[in-house]
Amino acid sequence: MTEKSKDLIAALDALEETVERRQASPDSLLSELATRLLGFPRDSAERPRAHRMLGVVYSQMGRDADALKELGDARGLAAKLSPPNYRELGNVARAMSAIYAASGDERLARDELITALTFTAIGGTPDEIVRLVADVAQSELQARRFENGALLFEFLLKGNDTLKVPDYAVHDARISLVQALNALGRHEEVPAHVKVSHATLSEDDRRLRFLTQIEAARASAGLGRHDEAEGGLLVAENFLPEDVTAIDHSEFVEAVTELQEVRAGESAVESLKLLVAQYTEQDAAARIVVACRALANALLKRGDVTGALGALGCALRAALHGKLKVAGELRTEILRRAGADRLLDLAGSKSLIGLDGERELRFVKLRPLGHGSAGDSVLALGMDDGEEVSLRTLDLSALGEKEREAVLSRERRAYATVATLHDARIAKIRDMRLAPDGLLYTLQLRPEGPTLRDLYAAGTDPSRMLSLLADTAGALSVLHRRDIVHRDLTPDHVVVGRDNQGRELPVLIELGLAPVAAAPGVAGYPGVPPYVAPEQVAGGDVDTSADIYALGQMIAELWGGRVPARANLGRLWKRDGEDQMPRDIGDLVRGMTAAEPSRRTTDLGDIVEVLKSQQDQAEPNGSQD
Repeated sequence: MTEKSKDLIAALDALEETVERRQASPDSLLSELATRLLGFPRDSAERPRAHRMLGVVYSQMGRDADALKELGDARGLAAKLSPPNYRELGNVARAMSAIYAASGDERLARDELITALTFTAIGGTPDEIVRLVADVAQSELQARRFENGALLFEFLLKGNDTLKVPDYAVHDARISLVQALNALGRHEEVPAHVKVSHATLSEDDRRLRFLTQIEAARASAGLGRHDEAEGGLLVAENFLPEDVTAIDHSEFVEAVTELQEVRAGESAVESLKLLVAQYTEQDAAARIVVACRALANALLKRGDVTGALGALGCALRAALHGKLKVAGELRTEILRRAGADRLLDLAGSKSLIGLDGERELRFVKLRPLGHGSAGDSVLALGMDDGEEVSLRTLDLSALGEKEREAVLSRERRAYATVATLHDARIAKIRDMRLAPDGLLYTLQLRPEGPTLRDLYAAGTDPSRMLSLLADTAGALSVLHRRDIVHRDLTPDHVVVGRDNQGRELPVLIELGLAPVAAAPGVAGYPGVPPYVAPEQVAGGDVDTSADIYALGQMIAELWGGRVPARANLGRLWKRDGEDQMPRDIGDLVRGMTAAEPSRRTTDLGDIVEVLKSQQDQAEPNGSQD
């Protein structure tokens, strides 16, 4: 081995711990590693290590694609050596596992971790085995398998005859063990570990000292020593970093609300929700981020992953609005919490309405919204802006390319037109995309608030409902003036949000794809009974009067919670009695739901006038909560 090679290897040895413990900025490490890599010949046994370290640095910078490429190169080079470099193969698998875990792909993360354990057992050093044990222990802690995590962290504190654990790993293991013990309710075991941490941590270990105080306070609260817990939190506050968006601030707020819950019975989750609302009203972006992250952690402890993801989405929106650097960190946290099963990547799809461009096309599914006439809908979180969207999927794989184009031609024009509208009563169209496998995706912003169906079910006062339905008619007029038919108007597809003055505002969502759904070979149907017009069911030509029919059925549904059978309409509507449909409304609905489109009432202005007039006459007997 030449002196130059020895110097290069010594330089890599010196960089190894710096990279592992993040003791220098990624930019400076990237430059130095790239320079070192150029010094090694292609067949050098050290090239795999240099590529692997480059991959780790790229991952620290959030450049996962570059990281995986470098790690892939490292794996290939290490495998080609004779014999293969099992030690380096183990290190590569460990680094890949960390990337997959951070992106939420738990299956790949665990697969790589198993690979890392296998290769490291064959050729790794004791230090590398210790690092892997720590990784496995942390994954158990993240997965809330606290018993397993506690056992592994206890091992790391003691080591054995062959595995000597370095001091920094012992400190990390001790605080993680304390977190596991508190989660298991073994609070009485915590003080001894806290005492050791206080005695061994340096003043520079502010993060670990902060976490130690937080867990000490949690243990005191768990043992009923509330004043002691409060004192511990006051000490922890002294270790908070200046960056107000740092995760420490969220952990602190979460611990404070937990103590309030134990001490005064105030729900930590409800307290944090109120805090988020308060900061939102103040437009305090950094504080919203802190409170939302604390809320997410509190919800995760209750097993509410969907709620936690929604809270993190709120934090991401606030971070982007406030142009805070923490946005990238929040995206990583969302992906890690969501897992691969909730992730939908539309990167390979094509926009049908001209919205392709340089933007994030990954979405995290939050919860189902239901099955409509044109496919399944889910509430999803956009990873580019943190906005919640209604994401609908329709399988067109049975259609050929020309057939798809034929059935989509009109609908894509309608979606493109609606995407240009700036009316608060029409939910913003985000995109219409077609994947190579024939899956059609439509994305529309989902406003916050209940649907009309929710209000029906809650027994909302008819006077309030008539006002909302009148405003729904006004929203329809926005589409109809542009010769656009909704085609899937139901109480589930009207969300009641709020305008800038805080007034209720019905918003139309889920623009219909009835002609596409009803095409031969597509597993959809022309509409949702009883709101779908007869001509739409029959597959005939559909115009704006089909939406009038649906709205008429929605108005009729206010009385008795159901749409009266047509055979009973005349007798029922001609009476004005308690809980019966008023005569003027009955006449209106009769005209709106005529079987023949040509005989229907089609003037939305007249419909609004009748509904408003009836609202003025109605005696309110419910609140607008």
